[in-house]
Amino acid sequence: MAATVQPALIQLVADDPLWREQLHLVLEQEGFRVQQQPVPQVLRSLLVSHAGAERPALWVVNLPSERHDLMATLALIQRFRRRDPHTPLLLLAEQAVEQERAELLDTGADDVLVKPFGLREFVARCRALLRRIRRLEQGARASETGRVLRAGGLELFRDQCRVCRDGSEVSLTPREFRLLECFMLQPDRALSRDQLIEQVWGPDYTGNNKSVDVHVLWLRRKLDREGEPSMFITVRGIGYRFAAPHP
Repeated sequence: MAATVQPALIQLVADDPLWREQLHLVLEQEGFRVQQQPVPQVLRSLLVSHAGAERPALWVVNLPSERHDLMATLALIQRFRRRDPHTPLLLLAEQAVEQERAELLDTGADDVLVKPFGLREFVARCRALLRRIRRLEQGARASETGRVLRAGGLELFRDQCRVCRDGSEVSLTPREFRLLECFMLQPDRALSRDQLIEQVWGPDYTGNNKSVDVHVLWLRRKLDREGEPSMFITVRGIGYRFAAPHP
């Protein structure tokens, strides 16, 4: 008999119990499994690995409105993202202008949903993030073991969130790491800026797609060898193509 596939587990983080219960109920009605805790306890668990515990497929974090609590929460999220660049993270925020939404995405969030919002849109955003991570995981399973991606002298260790160039570790930001991972999962394929935004920043990113150019520039500076052609090739009128570096 085939094993039963369990619905995705979503970790819901909110300090308002009424708000938390409402989101919990709608997610369960849509077939998800939900864990919920208030902000102070669960955010600290972002930084702790529990042996044998099931890892949530998606984190949904309702940001506090008080500035002191907000800054503390964002600092924890940044630390979490450095440890785990893969698990999608949806932030629920008070009304914010475009620049503020962009800054929240740059902390490591995959998507930001600004209040007030409809529950149908909330569920749709959750589904979109889960679909995106499934696509990336399917691509990873098709390459070697899927946990270590290699291209010439470049190695990306997905579980350890590390990148090495010619055996030396290179420090990347979470966004740079995920952009490089996206390139290495699709070598020699021309990817448009919009495709890269959807796969790395998320389909609902509201910033300018020139963010891709900036992050590719940073990857070139950190990973290309001096005097050799870049492994991140500009495809005129489209975007970029990743060419495996020579060993």
